[in-house]
Amino acid sequence: MIAAIRAGKDLYLEKPLGYSLEQNRLLRDALRPHGRVFQYGTQQRSNELIKRGVELVRNGYIGELTRIEVWAPGGRGGGSTAEIPVPAGLDYEMYLGPAPRRPCSKDRITSAGSWHSSDYALGFIAGCGAHPLDVAIWGMNSDTKGLVRLKGTGTFPPPTDLFNACKAWDVEMQFADGVPLRFMSADLAASRVEAYRKKIARSSEGVLQVPGDGTTFYGTKGWVSLSRSASEASNPEWLRLKQCEGTDRVIYHNHYYRAFVESVRTRDRFVAPIEDAIRSDTLSHLSLLAIQSGAEVVWDPQAYRIASPDRLKSELSRPARGNWLRPT
Repeated sequence: MIAAIRAGKDLYLEKPLGYSLEQNRLLRDALRPHGRVFQYGTQQRSNELIKRGVELVRNGYIGELTRIEVWAPGGRGGGSTAEIPVPAGLDYEMYLGPAPRRPCSKDRITSAGSWHSSDYALGFIAGCGAHPLDVAIWGMNSDTKGLVRLKGTGTFPPPTDLFNACKAWDVEMQFADGVPLRFMSADLAASRVEAYRKKIARSSEGVLQVPGDGTTFYGTKGWVSLSRSASEASNPEWLRLKQCEGTDRVIYHNHYYRAFVESVRTRDRFVAPIEDAIRSDTLSHLSLLAIQSGAEVVWDPQAYRIASPDRLKSELSRPARGNWLRPT
């Protein structure tokens, strides 16, 4: 993407952003002097009900925002690491890119491998978490630029599994304006979501299952719960309003890809700008750091650095094989 910026191209970038916080910073810093159009590919900003819900929150229908709950599907574990011959026609060195050199296996060269192996990704804490965390940033309309504090717990598959990224998580965040956000894997969120969401099912073993991902905003006057699969509210009539009262409107387009094309043509009205993309993706990275370290992580978004603990300040970057990441 940085090469595309230097070549004078506008950018539509699928979520999540970078493999490290440093990569996110390099992308942001490359965009600034070049004036390129950027759109983050989370798609949920083209969902009419989510847009309505976000405007309900921002225009005070739920009262003062008191807390947010966010959930996304967890990891899976497993995945074969047994070596196989590289399939004909696959440039395996290029396929691995900056990732560590590993033997080719049948699961490594699948989309599941790209999502759930820590060689290539953070796992669904970022890969699926990007969707509901982006909705949280969209709806907060509060101080997401001040210090953010995070602490959390999580579980991981055995390190011998190919799909070894974080499997389940429960992270508590506190923003500078005092609004807390709880970010959970769907299995851990199910019992909480069951209290107000209608579309909750049980597996054949009787385990609660909450479909997809979601973002719930709680306020002093009610709540709104938003997701691609279903949106609900403490007052169902709210979501039936084509446009709620109030002046706080979000930039919206009902066709996500067309929104990008129109932004390229007009050079304005960015549906999902880089600033929001950085904020939401950073929450995934910091959640994982909080889980792995067992510490409270304090993030300074203005300085784009970890304020504490000191031992994590070097964790903004990850090793890259070869000369793939050039800052200039």
